[in-house]
Parts: sequence; structure tokens; C-alpha cells
Amino acid sequence: MRKLVVSLLAIGLVISNSLFAQDQHKKITLKFDTRFDAQYQSSTEDSINDASGINGKYLKIIVNGEINDKFSYNFRQRLYLNAYEGYKGYFNATDWAYLNYNINENFTLSAGKQVVAIGGFEYDYAPIDMYFWSDFWENVVCYQLGASINFKSLNKKHNLGFQITNSPFAQEAMSNIYSYNLIWYGDFDWFKTIYSTNMVEYQKGHFINYIALGNQFKVDRFTLEVDYMNRASAKQDNFFSDFSLIGNLIFKVNNKINIFSKGGYDQNKAQDRGVSFAYDRFVKPGVKYCFYGLGAEYFPIKDSKDVRLHAYWATNNANPKYNNFNLGIRWQMKVLER
Repeated sequence: MRKLVVSLLAIGLVISNSLFAQDQHKKITLKFDTRFDAQYQSSTEDSINDASGINGKYLKIIVNGEINDKFSYNFRQRLYLNAYEGYKGYFNATDWAYLNYNINENFTLSAGKQVVAIGGFEYDYAPIDMYFWSDFWENVVCYQLGASINFKSLNKKHNLGFQITNSPFAQEAMSNIYSYNLIWYGDFDWFKTIYSTNMVEYQKGHFINYIALGNQFKVDRFTLEVDYMNRASAKQDNFFSDFSLIGNLIFKVNNKINIFSKGGYDQNKAQDRGVSFAYDRFVKPGVKYCFYGLGAEYFPIKDSKDVRLHAYWATNNANPKYNNFNLGIRWQMKVLER
């Protein structure tokens, strides 16, 4: 681990110095991002002992920059190797690494490993900013190799993107199945959207469709996020039998403190539990999962999000059921920002 961190840091510094030598005016940022949590789990069953521990949740290196006026890049690498179970692909520890080409002020082409363009505000959060989550969010394989084209409106408030990637259902690099994604990020000041429709191959020529509707409402110091996702295969009898519904309410006490409450429900009644071939591999047939909790965030540095303390309680309807209590800290270590 120590050698990996040192090597990546050295590579980042060499790249950045090379870029500066070519053009001092090009932007580049290099930083580490990490989070540590102390967690306590209390079971509602007397026969199960409580558990606790301090865990390192994330450790990432992030590099963003410009090559020239037309080309830019984005890179995020987890500094540990926890390949997705069952997936035998490349760049498993790389969240994203893609190159952007600005055709003009409206259109941008991107290619490389990207986030699969699925709608919803929960899905859009960085994992390091998540405390408890839906069953879909926990299981979806959201980083894939592909390409996209994005259109941004002249007022910069709306972005429409079309993307083709390897299917999140792929079990190996050469699976020959793909995902076709259309997404809209909308900004109407007090109301924002992240809407998508996705055709995702689970088998060659066979698709499951996502309709993901992410809505964010801001009124004074309150922010309400409501996500609805419907998932449907052509072989499914009831169009509304496989879905997720998520709500997240945030109250900004002041510039340093946020209080939040979140809950959600995932259901898949499209097929019977234990079916031999499931169309939805992320919210499996028979799932009826409910979760909820509340917490607070504190940013001790004035006008900065570089350090964040958090505390929360969360539970769900899993069997066995636990009450989860968590205290943690997240900080960003900025190595370079030009």
C-alpha cells in the first residue's frame, strides 16, 4: 500500500510538472480524499452480540486538468484493490479515467471509464458522501468503459447527454453486451432534475429499461430530494412491479452545520424469489427493502468543505435487523491546485 501511494503521488507530480512546463496557464488539481468511521451495530435480537469498530471507508487520488483549450481529463483512483465480485475486467480500482474534447461551447465528447449515466440524486452522490442507501445503489456496478456526447445550453443550466458503455451486468471485459443511456441535468434554480432513460442489456439482445427521475427542491434553507426509478424487462407482466423510491430532506442550520433525514424503499415483484434467471441483478426478485435514518454534518473550517465531521443513526427491515450508529471524519488533502 505504501509503495502504491508513493508511486501514484510521484506519477501525479511528474505529470503536473510536465504540463506546467508546456503551459503555465492550464488548470490542474491533484488531491487525496479519505474518510474514517467509528461504527456501532446493535441487533434487535438478543441472541446476536453487538459489534463495533473503526474503519477506513475510502482513500482516493483525484486528478483533473486541461491539456489545451480543447482537451481536458478527469481521473479518480481508489488506493486499494477491491474488484467487484464476479467481474473480471480492467481498471477495477479506477472509478473513472476519461478524456474530454470540447467541440464548441455547447458540445463535448468524452471517452474512457465513466460513471454510467443513470438518473437520480442518490445515484449522483459520490460514495464518500453517502451514509446509508438503497438496495439499488449498493449493488449497481456504476463505473464502465464507454463514450458519451453532451450538449450544454448557452445559460449553462441544462445538460443533455447520450452515452454508450459496457453493460453494468457484464461479468467479464468481453461480454458483448452494452448500456445505452440518455440523461438530462436540469436547473430551474429552486428545482433541479437528473432524469434518465436507460436500455441495459442483461443478455445479448435482451434489455431491462430504467426510467430514473431525480428531483431536487430548494426552499430557503431546506433541500428535498425525491428519486423514483422504475425498472422493467420486456418479459415483465407488471410495469410498476420493480422500482425504488427514495427521499432525502436536508436542513442547512448555518454555513457549518447540516441536519438530514433519509429513507427509501426498493421492491422487485417482477419475478418470484429464487428464480433461476433474474432480469434485474441489482434489486433481486422478491426484495422488499426499506431503510431510514437521520444525522448531522459539521464543517469546522470557515467557507471550506475540506474537513467534515458526521454522525448518524440508520436502520432497515433486513433480517436480522440492526441499529447502526456512526461517527466519522472526511478530509481532502490538496497536493496541487493551479
